[in-house]
Amino acid sequence: MVKTESNFYFLKEINRNIFKLARESEALYRDEYFQQCMTQTRCFAENVCRELLNGNHQPNDTFDTMLANLDDYLINCTEKRELISDLYFLKKAGNQSVHTRAVAKDGIKALECLQRAFEVAVMFYSAKNGQDSAVAKLLFDEELLVTGKRSKDKNTLKEKYLQMQAKEDEMERRRKVKETPKKRKSSKSKFDKYPTVAKSSPTPFFTLNRKIKIGLWGALAALSLLTLGIVKLLLVI
Repeated sequence: MVKTESNFYFLKEINRNIFKLARESEALYRDEYFQQCMTQTRCFAENVCRELLNGNHQPNDTFDTMLANLDDYLINCTEKRELISDLYFLKKAGNQSVHTRAVAKDGIKALECLQRAFEVAVMFYSAKNGQDSAVAKLLFDEELLVTGKRSKDKNTLKEKYLQMQAKEDEMERRRKVKETPKKRKSSKSKFDKYPTVAKSSPTPFFTLNRKIKIGLWGALAALSLLTLGIVKLLLVI
């Protein structure tokens, strides 16, 4: 017989009977006996409830009666609300699995029962054996449940699912990028950002001011020559 490992291994050191019930629940799920798995998790929950009452119950007390009394005996349990809620869930799911026919969603419901049973197991361990950080950090391993072997790497079923989901999200993002219409590039030249200014008509060289100045200089020059001529004529006489 192939030896299989269990998510509930830590229960073995505090209660072998409850550990056996949990391990059998995993085996039933692995073999796809989903209804029987849910029934077994109910049995597991009832035994946990009985152990938590620590003898404060009658032999003929029903599961409902024990659950109703459990609140008074979980003084040191900080998560007793969650614990009792999970126990009620396992009781109800187990009862339904006995009285209904198999349906397509039994596998999903059975998996939830095992996950809840795991949470119950962690809180049960804490209540009976004190806080243990190593146990408190444990997560339910779906790959271990399905294969019966603990994953040697980080590629658990949950992480593989997340990787696949991330890949699908990336594909969807790329598809949307391709479908988004691209903005048409402007036909403007790169030189258009430097707008040109219309040139003004050229300024004529002989402006009015220049003409006046030239006239004055010409008159002065003529006057100078005339004066020079008169002086020369007087000297001759």
